[in-house]
Amino acid sequence: MKALSANLANRKAPVKAALLDQRTLAGLGNIYVDEALWRARIHPLRPARELAGDEIKALREGIKKALAVGIARQGATLRDYRQPDGRAGSMQKEFKVYGRDGEPCDRCGTPIEKTRVAGRGTWYCPTCQTR
Repeated sequence: MKALSANLANRKAPVKAALLDQRTLAGLGNIYVDEALWRARIHPLRPARELAGDEIKALREGIKKALAVGIARQGATLRDYRQPDGRAGSMQKEFKVYGRDGEPCDRCGTPIEKTRVAGRGTWYCPTCQTR
């Protein structure tokens, strides 16, 4: 948690953009950042440096959970991703926010909204992930 906290501490950028930067934390892509932020209840446009210690902890746990689900479901097949044996992954069946614009949030029922952060489509719950 110390490394993540240190890497976000001086970042003016929105937390989503900071997490997509592989220098902050390697291995997170657009889908997993949206899913982790939903789990942590953090708005993707919050400046990274404004996150408090308890939010960093929640983010760390959200990242771990999002990645664990992705690994268990062997990735997400949206267009062309396939496993080495040609089978599709099934993470897309577990998405909480990614690609679910207008659908109800699994936690509160509020419609999921879409915006853009760092040039990337970004999905979030406006009720669970307040700014």
